Amino acid sequence: MAKIVLSTSTFNKFDRAANDVNELLNVDKGGKGAQPFKGAKVQRLARLTQETTTPNGGLTWQAEEVYLDDTGAVIVKPNGFLWTDDNPIFTLNVASVGAVMMVSQSGRPAVNPDPAKRYWFGNPGGGGGGTTIYRLLVKSDFTLALNGVSVFVDLIDDQNQVITPGVTVRQRKYTTADFYAGEILYGVNYSLDGSYLLDPFLAGIGGV
Repeated sequence: MAKIVLSTSTFNKFDRAANDVNELLNVDKGGKGAQPFKGAKVQRLARLTQETTTPNGGLTWQAEEVYLDDTGAVIVKPNGFLWTDDNPIFTLNVASVGAVMMVSQSGRPAVNPDPAKRYWFGNPGGGGGGTTIYRLLVKSDFTLALNGVSVFVDLIDDQNQVITPGVTVRQRKYTTADFYAGEILYGVNYSLDGSYLLDPFLAGIGGV
């Protein structure tokens, strides 16, 4: 197995590069133009299963692809993608087994160059045990600018019952993003101010 050991500064450089590349590749163009792979999705929802064989301080992980059902429960995707030592997930912060996060595929060649695999990056949202996914219900139509906030959203449980009305949500991914009454969103806690960050689950529909 290839050894995977990155310093924090090196990882941060990779992460910034991955974000830049992912912005260019976020829309699937079926392998046209600058796309380095054909028909591939550059973002997937992953659950960490164990650290890579060579531990890297909780920063490199094997994982399985999952999805969220109608209740928000995490379900393993049949025939879903698997991350191994040859194509691990690199996390910006220390994570733990069972953490669920959106991961992005960069354009840089990964550990095993043949076949040409790609680096995957994710962020559990803080130190230690990953992050919790929250269900949110839009009360009325609104548009968020980049890093904009809104309180037209309620925090709800898996039965769509309101837990906390009028919570603050934020998006830091698109120049503008549109949301519509009755829409159910998913978000993670934004540690700087306690709002709910929508970025990991925004696919660009209705946004620019």
